[in-house]
Amino acid sequence: GLPANRIVAEEYGRLPARPTDDPPRPDDAPRTRFGYFGQINAFKGVDVLLRAVLHLAASPGGLPAGFELHLHGANLELQPAPFRALYRRLLDACRPLGVVTDRGPYTQSQSAGLVAAVDWVVVPSVWWENSPLVIQEAFAHGRPVICSDIGGMREKVADGTDGLHFRAADPADLARVVASAATTPGLWDRLRANVKPPYPMSDHLNRLLKIYRPS
Repeated sequence: GLPANRIVAEEYGRLPARPTDDPPRPDDAPRTRFGYFGQINAFKGVDVLLRAVLHLAASPGGLPAGFELHLHGANLELQPAPFRALYRRLLDACRPLGVVTDRGPYTQSQSAGLVAAVDWVVVPSVWWENSPLVIQEAFAHGRPVICSDIGGMREKVADGTDGLHFRAADPADLARVVASAATTPGLWDRLRANVKPPYPMSDHLNRLLKIYRPS
C-alpha cells in the first residue's frame, strides 16, 4: 500500500579501502588460493564448500595443482551440535589432502591482509542473503567472488564479469567452478579488471540526507 515514489533501495556505504596489492608472479601463474570469510553455520554453506573440495579430490582430474582453501570464520561453538559434528567430520575428511586450513575468527583490522592471502573469495550461502558485506569486502580489495546463484549474491556478483556463479547447495557444481577458476588462463585477471570499488560511504550519507532532509 505504500506509494512507489516513497520507496528507495539504497546500497550499504563503505569507507574507502585501498585495493589489496597482488604479490608479483608470472603472468601465467594459476590462481589457486581460495578463501571463505564469515560465520561458520549451516546457512552460510561452508559445508557445501568442504564437500566441493572432497568432490574435486575424488574426481578423475583431482585437485588443481597448488590448490589451497583458507577458512576464516567464527561462532561454530554457538551452532547446534549436529552441525558442529558435521563441520568437524568434513574437516577431518579433508585433512589428509593437506589443502584446507581452518584459521578461525578474525577482526576487521585483519581482513585486508587475509584477503591478500587468497585469489578468490567464495560465498557459498544456501539461504538467499540480502546484501552480503563479505562481497563488498572482497571487491574492496580487488578479489573476484565465487558465489551461490541466488538472492543478493546473484544480484551483487555478475557471472563471468566480476565473479562466477554456481548452483546453490550443489557441491559438484561448486567443484566444477572452482576447478575452472583455478585452471583457466587469464580468467582471474579479466574478472578482477571488472571489479568496481564499493559504494562510497560519503555518497551513501549524502543520499540519506537528501531523502530524510529534503530541501
